[in-house]
Amino acid sequence: MSEGLSMVGWGIFAALFFGVLVFIVLMRRVESRRIENRFDKDSIIISSYGVNYFGLSSEAGGPARSAGTLVLLKDGIYYRARFRKKELFIPGDMITAIRIVETHKGKPLYQKAIAIVFRRDENEVSACFRIPFPDQWIGAIRKNLLSK
Repeated sequence: MSEGLSMVGWGIFAALFFGVLVFIVLMRRVESRRIENRFDKDSIIISSYGVNYFGLSSEAGGPARSAGTLVLLKDGIYYRARFRKKELFIPGDMITAIRIVETHKGKPLYQKAIAIVFRRDENEVSACFRIPFPDQWIGAIRKNLLSK
């Protein structure tokens, strides 16, 4: 009797696990189609899914947190949140620096993140992201946007 229950438990666990996997794959497909429909393929340099965005330094309150897609374009950086309709475009000619940080808005992030510093309305503002493969992103941003 207990063997049958443990098999049912494993079956439920396996079904949930594969359900989550299917959800992740579908969400990534939706995000990639959204990016493909919005931008010309030739303008996209690199993109990452599952990026955590901690908000702008100029926004009130502590670090915000949303997950979404970050796209490096020939003319700037674009972020779109996965579930919210939050979007951010940072023009490449406004970017002044890129840094690795562990705090944002004076609060600890408890992880390393990338801060992109840019000019906005005569002020310097930073947008903070935790990106998979940050060294690849830093190199690509420096090569394609900061060296111009």
